[in-house]
Amino acid sequence: MKYNILVTVIIPIYNAETYLSRCIESILNQSLTSFEVILINDGSTDNSVEICNAYAAKDKRLRVLQLDNHGPGYARNIGLQNAKGKYIQFTDSDDTLPVNFLEAMLYRIEDENADLVVCGIKNVKNNNTINELTVKEELADPKKMYIELFVSLLEKGLAYSPCNKLYRNEIIKSNNISFGTEFNIGEDAIFNLSYIKQSKRISFEESVFYEYHQNDGSLIHSYFQKKFEIQTLLYENLKKLVKEVTNTNSIESMYLYYQYEFAFVFINYYLPDCPMSSLDRKKMISKIIQNELVQEVYEIPNRRSNLQKIIRILVRFKSVTIMDAFLRTFRRRYL
Repeated sequence: MKYNILVTVIIPIYNAETYLSRCIESILNQSLTSFEVILINDGSTDNSVEICNAYAAKDKRLRVLQLDNHGPGYARNIGLQNAKGKYIQFTDSDDTLPVNFLEAMLYRIEDENADLVVCGIKNVKNNNTINELTVKEELADPKKMYIELFVSLLEKGLAYSPCNKLYRNEIIKSNNISFGTEFNIGEDAIFNLSYIKQSKRISFEESVFYEYHQNDGSLIHSYFQKKFEIQTLLYENLKKLVKEVTNTNSIESMYLYYQYEFAFVFINYYLPDCPMSSLDRKKMISKIIQNELVQEVYEIPNRRSNLQKIIRILVRFKSVTIMDAFLRTFRRRYL
């Protein structure tokens, strides 16, 4: 398949008027010029679509697609269906790209004939850099299998986001890879696990960072009804992929990562906006603790944080009452 455009940048947009211009400007200022931007207005009720249309009227590389609200996974899938670029990059509407981002990522994927390029993430708040999540360790150990490298990215928070990556459009299209749309979270992981399965080589770009802007509010303070089901599904999918590629059931860091994730599953049911009664909450905790996959995840000792250590002990002993008391205390102190 021939591509006249090198990179398609796909941006799902929902009520992003405050940050949208900043995001679009960072892409228009890229040192690479052979790209298109697909702006997908996902049913915004603010002035986002007017901002999109104004930029599209000035620059033919921008296209605006209008949707009813279906969530970012669905919006990205529509973007993929309309993408004309050889490579695909996803940007969130409140984030930014450094000026050489696309050029550096493009050079890396073509120079190393890679199927996927991953870079670090720069966390930014109020225009100040908070920290940088790097890929230096992965660069230093090129002998690892690509699935081991991918799992090592999990613990850094660099694996599941689609935004710090450059993909080959041909792999996506020929394998019908798409984002999950059943849940509002976790759709990124489904996409990346499916893509990794079809990849033969992952490359790492150290010199540039995707700029993730931390705005007011945090997902940790938002209750998700299906959080347990989502994390169980993601764990099962990753475990299956590891088994297929390495012929082993696990990688230790995979267990440790999901101990971290399941800690937030427990906390989810004690967030201030959780509508569950005390009885229903305890029933949910019992269901999670009794789950075979959860017990499997918590088999390996965890020395990373006191919170994770305590939760692991309570899970292994299946102490529903004590877990409930501990999480209620945690809620009063930290949430």
